Amino acid sequence: MARLLKQSFATSALLSILLVSVAVLAQEGTDASSSSSVKNDWDISLGVGGALAPTFEGSDRYHVSPVPLVSITYKDMISLSTNGLNAYWHTGDLRIGAGLTYNPGRTDSKEDGLFGSGDDRLQGMGDIDGALGLKAFASYRLWMVDFSAAVTKYTGDDNDGVVVDLGLAAPFKLTSGFTLTPHVGATWANQDYMQTFFGVTAAQAASSGFARYDADAGFKDIRAGVDANYRFDEHWFLSVRADVKRLTGDAAKSPISYSDTGVTLGTMVGYRF
Repeated sequence: MARLLKQSFATSALLSILLVSVAVLAQEGTDASSSSSVKNDWDISLGVGGALAPTFEGSDRYHVSPVPLVSITYKDMISLSTNGLNAYWHTGDLRIGAGLTYNPGRTDSKEDGLFGSGDDRLQGMGDIDGALGLKAFASYRLWMVDFSAAVTKYTGDDNDGVVVDLGLAAPFKLTSGFTLTPHVGATWANQDYMQTFFGVTAAQAASSGFARYDADAGFKDIRAGVDANYRFDEHWFLSVRADVKRLTGDAAKSPISYSDTGVTLGTMVGYRF
């Protein structure tokens, strides 16, 4: 039971990061002329949804998971959500900040149940425990394009790696309530992170059947997708996200990577107070 709860939390946390980002960012674009645009110290959104995603990075199998939304922002300077806890400073089109995030890790076998996560093909690889991450980030809007960069150092016993995320997005407000945001990005990871998630040690090779493999630092993926957000009124909204990720470098060459390309689809209904 403890392991099942751990896997369910890990999957929900990972998929929440994908969906919460579009829901929260879309709410930042609320029409300035609406009655809800009056400045308030607190901005709170709650919601629920679901997502379809690979069972692990490099998997060609998919599973469905419920995804919660909890987003609390104070004075547009401190935010708490399933993305983590962040504090930031902004002036004009520049935003700089730091915070805490979480990587849910990975399990090496599938659990029973409607939303059971994991994949039996990883048996013998061992679980990768979740890890707290220390993150620094910055974003800048140039004309209609948002450029972003983030560096995260994980602090777990299993995962103490470093990842760098780069991205750009271009939100288009098609109507007063409908925003469409195409985006692209890439992720670089150091050797510790790559070996943890894509490498195979001698012990793992002996117990899993995978060939031994050493994964070096480098770009692990490139991705592209589109976010859609529709506001029914000043409170209720619907968010939809579709992403395609392509593993690259040593991540793509790893013996545990059954597919270089993975798709994530998700939707969420929320209420903004």
